[in-house]
Amino acid sequence: MLKLIQRLSAKNSSDSKLKKSLRSILGFSPKNIALYRQAFLHSSKKESNSNERLEFLGDAVLGAVVAEYLFKLFPYKDEGFLTLLRSKIVNGQSLHNLALKFGLDNYLKANMNDTEKLKSSAYGDAFEALIGAIYLDKGFLVSKAFIINRIIKVHIDIDDLLITNEDYKSQLQIYAQKNKLPLEYKLLNEEQKGKDKIYTIQVILNGKKYVTFEHYSKRVAEQKAAQLTLEKIR
Repeated sequence: MLKLIQRLSAKNSSDSKLKKSLRSILGFSPKNIALYRQAFLHSSKKESNSNERLEFLGDAVLGAVVAEYLFKLFPYKDEGFLTLLRSKIVNGQSLHNLALKFGLDNYLKANMNDTEKLKSSAYGDAFEALIGAIYLDKGFLVSKAFIINRIIKVHIDIDDLLITNEDYKSQLQIYAQKNKLPLEYKLLNEEQKGKDKIYTIQVILNGKKYVTFEHYSKRVAEQKAAQLTLEKIR
């Protein structure tokens, strides 16, 4: 009985510390702290209550709020413009960077070392899961306010995004088409590492092998390989 009381006391103390710590990040005090603990539990821990379901929910909430925000901000822009701008805000690399800015690396529980975490999508996934936790804990209006006031208005420079084209694959494709050069992204290796895979991508332009890059995300590996190839040919 004494051990049970001690465990409950330790858990309450831990929950209290987490609530206090998250309050400065979120701007409000969490109510259902279990949701936030789950948001930071990566699937590599092999536990049934990982953050994957919360990530799925958070992705939908984030996408909807950002879409509405841009829709109202640019009333005369077409769907293609809005889609591209939204993708710059909610893409994997952007979410990864936001997670680190918010200090989520201090909360994430995963069976990976620091290097593996940085190379994977774990931080970005945790950020989406956090939004999912906020939605279930506080509802849509609080989630929306958090996304707009704590993310977009503080960490997203819309004007900078408008003049920055980080889609290096599209840039390289335009270059290849303009110069009538065949372009290929060759998958050299696909290695399973735990739950994740490491993809090794090589850019072949006009039959010439350019850059090889590996990453836990195939899309990121292709983008980085395209970026480095562009730097070489320029």
